[in-house]
Amino acid sequence: MITSLYTGLLGLLFFLISIETIKARRSQKISLGAGSNNEIQHLVAAHSNFSSYAGFFLVAFALVEYSRQFPMWLLHVFGVVFFLGRVLHFLSMRTSKMDFGKRTAGMLMTLFPLIFISLMNVWIYVISLK
Repeated sequence: MITSLYTGLLGLLFFLISIETIKARRSQKISLGAGSNNEIQHLVAAHSNFSSYAGFFLVAFALVEYSRQFPMWLLHVFGVVFFLGRVLHFLSMRTSKMDFGKRTAGMLMTLFPLIFISLMNVWIYVISLK
């Protein structure tokens, strides 16, 4: 299953983001929240943002894959773009000096696959009514 590949890749990225967040919290001795530390605020925001998007994307992605209504290469395109978008978003936020260019690219590369996968799910539903 293609979904397994992207679940694995996104899971590894989520693990990396988690480790970065934990290390920053330990070094700054902040166990909850971010205090006034910009680095931790950015890491916590990246961690939260990732968990908000990845789970929904993977469920929608799996439904499209399961339907077998679209070519597998197209799913790989959306999976790769989404994954790279999440990488760029994380890289843009891992320091206290945010890179807005990377962040914008990362969010666009997250949102476009998400909207297309969502529209594909609507299409699957519509054709199932016939």
